[in-house]
Amino acid sequence: MSYEKPRIVDVRGRTITIAHLEQPNAPSTILTVDAAASATSFTVLDTAGFAQNQYVVLGQLGVEQSEIKTVNAAVSAGTALTLTTSTFAHGAGTPLKRILFNQWRIYGNSTNTTSGATLVATVDVQVDAPQTTYVNTSTEFSFYFALPYDSAAGITSTDYSDGVANSTSYADNTVGSLMNASLDEAKGKMGGVVTNTWFLREINDCLRFITGKLKRWSYLESFDYVLGTALRGTYSFAIPSDIEDANSNKSILGVRVGADDNLTYQDKRQWENRLQDVIRTEVRTEGAVGATTLAIDNSYDFADSGTVVVYVSGTQYDITYTGVTRSATAGILSGVPASGTGSITATIPVDTNVWQSESEGEPSYFTVYDGNLYLWPLPDSSSDNKNVYLDYHTKRTAVDSMSDAIEGSRYDAVKHWLVWKLRSLSNATGQKDLNDGDYLLFKEILRDLIRLETSGQKYKKRPRYNFIDYGTGNQSVG
Repeated sequence: MSYEKPRIVDVRGRTITIAHLEQPNAPSTILTVDAAASATSFTVLDTAGFAQNQYVVLGQLGVEQSEIKTVNAAVSAGTALTLTTSTFAHGAGTPLKRILFNQWRIYGNSTNTTSGATLVATVDVQVDAPQTTYVNTSTEFSFYFALPYDSAAGITSTDYSDGVANSTSYADNTVGSLMNASLDEAKGKMGGVVTNTWFLREINDCLRFITGKLKRWSYLESFDYVLGTALRGTYSFAIPSDIEDANSNKSILGVRVGADDNLTYQDKRQWENRLQDVIRTEVRTEGAVGATTLAIDNSYDFADSGTVVVYVSGTQYDITYTGVTRSATAGILSGVPASGTGSITATIPVDTNVWQSESEGEPSYFTVYDGNLYLWPLPDSSSDNKNVYLDYHTKRTAVDSMSDAIEGSRYDAVKHWLVWKLRSLSNATGQKDLNDGDYLLFKEILRDLIRLETSGQKYKKRPRYNFIDYGTGNQSVG
């Protein structure tokens, strides 16, 4: 079980606000019998997933009278759960959910790094409030970080929040600035539904809406990303996690090895046709020097006897065998010489590719699937130590704190979206007014963004003869 990355949603002067962490997969249950204040014994629907000394939230995050308690006795399968003494009464149906920590540790630093950061305070998680808020009465810092802490076990998470600047004013393109501007224009105020979480959700919804209107945005690009270093026999490289589409070439602008030209993309069908005579599997158990067998995964396509090729640290090894144990998951190549030609002369790690009928040369083609990029032919020694470069379109980065900047030039579109959504909250019917002035301004800005982005694309214009455009068939008068 784990929780999402911690995040400080706001630092305003000395006031630091930390968001609650959702734990969607944490064990949970409900009370089936009312529990009075000062209770220690609770009847629940099911105790599965709970154990002694664990923390639980009795109630719901952000709801008044919710509280963190500790499982205070051994847990048996059934419906009886013993907790530390409750402060409030809780009715049947009240949820209980496991939580990994009960406090926040807040750190400060002069720069946006956790290295050398100073512990400012350790504060209880305020589960009965929308967020945990702390007012720093000691030394102020330029940046703050939050870290979950289990006070009973003395265990501190290693997953810090992103650093958030100590500033009462935000740059125009930041979440905090857009929130404040939209509240002013809509004459709204924080409270009720309108929380920091609501704003972050709406801003991310808006950004996803904008991104979805065009396949590729020029400001969501990364160039010369190094996938790895080519060595003789290298085959696959992990696609970066921030690519928009990790299973096709839709987000790829170019792939090249060293200073060579971009490779040619082939879809999965074309790729399989190109490699139709090539047999590949992986080493299942480490191949030891001098071993007379080699354990592999799928052995069905390999010849009854012959030679297989493996590459270890850029060096090719030819291994001969005289027999095959057929299996889809537990194949064995047997009859490998214990020494001499065709023997195993270097340790072969697990998951090393095992080839038959492969080809080497200067890579010319690539494909993408299952989050990996593949090259063909296998790089030969001429590619050794050359970087494999990727140019690609990135995902839009989700915002999660007040100081996060909005990507793109027309960040003001987000403000109009927020003003429109704030006004919609006051609509008794709950319907959104599609004729609202700010919504119309948002749509106009979005149209401008798409138009300008499209006009900046490279394209080949078809020739025109005698004032006839042969690309469209339209005749122009000149």
